[in-house]
Amino acid sequence: MPAHPEGAVCMGPLDIGHVIKVQGDTLDVQIGVESLEMEANGKRYRVGRLGTYATVPVSSGLLIGYVTGVTHHGELEPRPNPGAPRKISMTVQLLGTVRGQRFQRGVDEYPTLGDVVRLGTDADFALIFGTFDEVARESGGYPRSFSMGRFAVDTDFDVRCLGRDFFTKHVAVMGNSGSGKSVTTAKILYEALKLPFTQVVMFDMHGEYSAAFSDDKGDPLPNVSYLSDRNLILPYWMLRYEEFEQVFLDTSDPLNCNAQRVFLRQAFERLKRAAAEELELTREYNVDTPVYYSIEQLKLYAENMNQARYVLGTQNYAFTRLAYRTLPPVEQEKLLLAQRMEFNQGNPEGEVPHATFNGRLLGLVNQLETRLNDRRYDFLLRPFEQARRNPDLAMYFRAGMRPGDLSMSVSAVIRQLLGRVSPRRNLTIIDLSGLPFDVVDITVATLTRALFEFNFWSPPEARQPVLLCFEEAHNYLPRTAREGRKMFAREAVEKVAKEGRKYGVAAMIVSQRPSEISETVLSQCNTMVLMRMNNPDDQQYASRVVSDQFRSLIELLPSMRPGEGFIIGDSVMMPMRTLIDPPPKLPRSANVDFFRIWSQGAAESAVEQIVDRWWRQDRSAVNLEKPQDWGFEGTLPSLDEGALANLDEQSLAEPLSLPANSPLARDGASGMAGAASNGAGDSGDGEAADGQFVETEDASAEREQRPLSVAQRKLAQLAALLSGKKSE
Repeated sequence: MPAHPEGAVCMGPLDIGHVIKVQGDTLDVQIGVESLEMEANGKRYRVGRLGTYATVPVSSGLLIGYVTGVTHHGELEPRPNPGAPRKISMTVQLLGTVRGQRFQRGVDEYPTLGDVVRLGTDADFALIFGTFDEVARESGGYPRSFSMGRFAVDTDFDVRCLGRDFFTKHVAVMGNSGSGKSVTTAKILYEALKLPFTQVVMFDMHGEYSAAFSDDKGDPLPNVSYLSDRNLILPYWMLRYEEFEQVFLDTSDPLNCNAQRVFLRQAFERLKRAAAEELELTREYNVDTPVYYSIEQLKLYAENMNQARYVLGTQNYAFTRLAYRTLPPVEQEKLLLAQRMEFNQGNPEGEVPHATFNGRLLGLVNQLETRLNDRRYDFLLRPFEQARRNPDLAMYFRAGMRPGDLSMSVSAVIRQLLGRVSPRRNLTIIDLSGLPFDVVDITVATLTRALFEFNFWSPPEARQPVLLCFEEAHNYLPRTAREGRKMFAREAVEKVAKEGRKYGVAAMIVSQRPSEISETVLSQCNTMVLMRMNNPDDQQYASRVVSDQFRSLIELLPSMRPGEGFIIGDSVMMPMRTLIDPPPKLPRSANVDFFRIWSQGAAESAVEQIVDRWWRQDRSAVNLEKPQDWGFEGTLPSLDEGALANLDEQSLAEPLSLPANSPLARDGASGMAGAASNGAGDSGDGEAADGQFVETEDASAEREQRPLSVAQRKLAQLAALLSGKKSE
């Protein structure tokens, strides 16, 4: 093909310039048209606009490229010869080749200097999208692709992704807050849920996605499970030893910390033995085996060993009661596990303190007691109470169940995550927003590991593929470890990223800060949806984890519109700048409009109701309940000093008279049961005949009948007074 002399004007109707530099898959093109606006087939096109396409005819076909940069050479002054071509060049990134009316990725014949460059038009796009449609055509009675939106360069074309490559090879959705990231994620899940046997588990960091997958009444769709801090159950015995240690170990004193580690390993081996024997796992079980043990029994054992003393010259414990001192060591160990034991204080003659544990387990005991008394940890530490709000799992956490039976609850948790309940669910949303932040990492790690292990041990013919969606992943999949803490979620998700596709476990990573995410995880994501991204660190990081030929596209990300993204990877024929179609319902991800609310005002908030939620650590009704839930409507009346004076200790002792629809009237004393609990029996554990602790009906009933705390009664009376004053 003859080269054009430099500065020559293009002659063909679609010619826009010629090649002046070739470097790898990147071309520099001298633009040779007078007007930067052209018309073809009744449509007008802009020459050299970033994000548009260009073509280069070669002997083997037609090269397709993407405009990533434009440069003006020379001063911006009137040209002496108005007919001379402009000194403008553009950079074109080659993407693929059209050969025989079919588009294929990659380039096997490169252009030479002087080759003609033409405008990319609808006809070229039709070849590209036509090829994809042929590849994605239904086969075997099932669809092979799904729609993501419209082609941003020409909205007449529908952008579709190959489902197999999109989900099997992992996907990342990245963009600034407000770029449309959450809407894009919801769109992807909506498309996946069109298939009857889809299985998705989403970790929702901020509780945004319940709105996207609920009906007009706010209830989850029939094929969706919604688990929050109020009904999520992650039994503590599913935690590995290191994970349990990170939550409960008192690290303030290194010497005591080492003693606690030794104690926990010893305690786990002994406490898990009963369940292991029932399940015939005595040779296989270890401290990490997820079988039942009583955390109250663990606390009791720690309290005993913290004061443990030996009879000098023997292996017998120096109990205060002499009758217990002569029991065989095995029987003494059973007592330490089953009841509170007393030891002599001080330094009685003939006794020595336990060399490892005496006085060094108090921090562990305090940590256990603090967590047990904190309602936010109920999902982890009080599965029997949580099960009352989770019909799918209630039968697996019943009173009087033996350790072996309770251990089978692991299968129930996995069954719920995978939607194998009645009716079957295709999407399980786990709302992490109400969980204490210090256990978010462990929660994600444990559930991710359980799902991976389930598919790992499943026969190949029985594996049900599952997509794990990690929303706001930078919060628990950090690139660098936080000082003094192991990153369990990162470890679990990295394993999924590296090995998951072999066992039918895929990951979708969603984040506004890719530079803060594990590079191991992101580098395994074959498909990426890149949305507006302004932070230079994030852009640089994203450029490192995408293919070399697509790095130039990263520079275009700051100019992307909300809801617009580049789709890159094997699931599309070439990088597609796409206007994402919104799903039928949107996530609750909109930012608070400060200026509008400051201008127009907002609905009056029920301060007492909010304070009560704060006390009870209850986020289930956030954005849902209204002031009239307390039994009065509209703006709350103010109380004068006389009314406030009525809230004295005497009135607190009198029966409460609350509106029938008040949350406190509905919930009774159970609202503060978790926060008010104390002592060894407060978790509802009782002692079985073999010394193992199990849930008892009496303990459950006693907990339900506990009186309200003074703080709760004050708040309830305040609400009642407000209600009465308003009705007057």
